[in-house]
Amino acid sequence: MLKLLSLCKIADAAAKARIAKDYDIAEVDGPVKEEDVLRQIAGYDAVMVPFTADKLVSERVIDAAPDLKLIASTYGGARQNIADVYAIKKGITVIHSGASRERPMAEYTLALILSSLLRVHCYHHDMVSGADWPRFKYERTRILRGRSLAVIGLGRIGRAILELCRCFTDDLAVVSRHLTAADAATLGVKLLTLNDAFRSCEVIVLAGGSTADTYHMIGAEQFALMREQALFVNIARGKMVDEQAMIAAVQTKPIFLALDVFEEEPLAADSPLRACDRVLLTPHRANNSIEFEERWGCLAEDLECFARGETPESALTLTRAAVMSES
Repeated sequence: MLKLLSLCKIADAAAKARIAKDYDIAEVDGPVKEEDVLRQIAGYDAVMVPFTADKLVSERVIDAAPDLKLIASTYGGARQNIADVYAIKKGITVIHSGASRERPMAEYTLALILSSLLRVHCYHHDMVSGADWPRFKYERTRILRGRSLAVIGLGRIGRAILELCRCFTDDLAVVSRHLTAADAATLGVKLLTLNDAFRSCEVIVLAGGSTADTYHMIGAEQFALMREQALFVNIARGKMVDEQAMIAAVQTKPIFLALDVFEEEPLAADSPLRACDRVLLTPHRANNSIEFEERWGCLAEDLECFARGETPESALTLTRAAVMSES
């Protein structure tokens, strides 16, 4: 039986029971730091890592664990607190619970799109703020059916958004450096450059990974290309967008924004984004649905797969790890 050190309580009893069939589990109760992991990791075949702001499974920890074969992140990614690339290069399998985020993130994105196009949030705000009857306050709204939509980034979440939006429109496009024209044709989507997506699409959704290469990948040039009344949605990471350029754009042309993430969080109380009725804002909550707790079942399935000597579905490659955002 493999030995698993879980740096948190496994919150799902059914998932824990599944894991316990193949692993001798030791759970840590309470906050953990890197030094704590260093003292405990020797002799374990696998380690389960919760979300933390600080690095838990560092290069030092990995070097101190010669028996370590598997690192499992209980969150959607691994970059935040695991030396994932270092681990993979040493032959250690790194898995995560990203499958549990796909549908919740996609549905949240759809909610942002529909509320923005139909101005639901504006009407609600006016009604609860004391406006008498703001029925005719705004221009005629729009629906999503038949509109051109582009998804930037085609990882797990990007694909889920694409498939959900396919229920509303067939005019779909993708911006991806990892997708070939043949792959795009198979998916039934157009493959566009970043600028072409901003130039031609009515809805643009940013869903890619935040890395050094994607910092401020969207800025003044792209916003200048946006069609009037077009909508830009960001559920990825704030640092991928030049926020000041975005603010300048929405203040000077009739475009719409729906934002769940920002360059600096929390968003400043005096941010101009708060003052524009063409901007929908939420506080980084796209992954807040209760269905995210299905992550334990995802991990149990991948841990069972690993124990059978097979490659888990979520196992990271060096290429995939390199383009993932921090959790």
